[in-house]
Amino acid sequence: MAKKVVSVYGDISIKSPFNSDQLIIEISNYHIACLVKLSIGGELSAVEVYSFNSNEEEWYDIFQDIRSRSKILNRGFIDTRVYFNLPETVLIPTELFKESTASEYLQLIHGDIINQVIKTETVDVTPGITIATKIKRGLVDAVNSNLMMITIHNSYKVFIENLMNPKRAYNHSLLKAQLYNGEILIGLVYNSQLLIAQLYTQTTSEDILYHLLNVLQQYNLKAEETILELSGNIEIKTPLYENLKKVFPRITFDNPSDDLIVLHEFTKYPKHFLSPYLQLT
Repeated sequence: MAKKVVSVYGDISIKSPFNSDQLIIEISNYHIACLVKLSIGGELSAVEVYSFNSNEEEWYDIFQDIRSRSKILNRGFIDTRVYFNLPETVLIPTELFKESTASEYLQLIHGDIINQVIKTETVDVTPGITIATKIKRGLVDAVNSNLMMITIHNSYKVFIENLMNPKRAYNHSLLKAQLYNGEILIGLVYNSQLLIAQLYTQTTSEDILYHLLNVLQQYNLKAEETILELSGNIEIKTPLYENLKKVFPRITFDNPSDDLIVLHEFTKYPKHFLSPYLQLT
């Protein structure tokens, strides 16, 4: 059964007709986030995040469980944007990309593509990158059965564009980590070049530290010379954060801009906690 871990609501029933608002959904193997962006004013009006383990439940059952308890999904939307945040993803230089090669890259790195749907999206960075992801057909069918008027996107696109934003002020090495229930999305930039962006499974603090250090080790970079930017499911006064501080002397948090935090109930959470979801808007 899915567990509701975030619930923030504004007055979504009065400010705008139900079917003219925008529904934004992020789907991973361990969470679904639902956000409502009002058509009037473009304000964020509601956020729900559910955690689960898709390895133990069918996608159809997960969606039915969430829909039965959601204050967001019990409404209808004619503009729904679905972001997939999955580990079975590869980054391909746009100059080398062809639709016919996407499945070959995925099969080479992530294995069999039988009963999988291949989706691609271009990232707005220089030099160009195209993302290819394989999605279980059962998940695609569940999405199509439960949502309408869908456009499909990739969370890696938002993550990489944020990481590679030319307005960023950093020197040499930046390691960005977004923490979710059971997963961590890691990106590494060195001298303005993207080296990696990948989602990993994690269940312990040791897993998180291992993945971060392993990424640096792959490129012979040192933790003490790297800025670690954190967001998502992490709090300051925890053993995880204290352990990270011992290894990474330069830690910052990716806080959303104030114009995204318009709901009073957002103050229940640390600013960086919802940043990975709010950036999708």
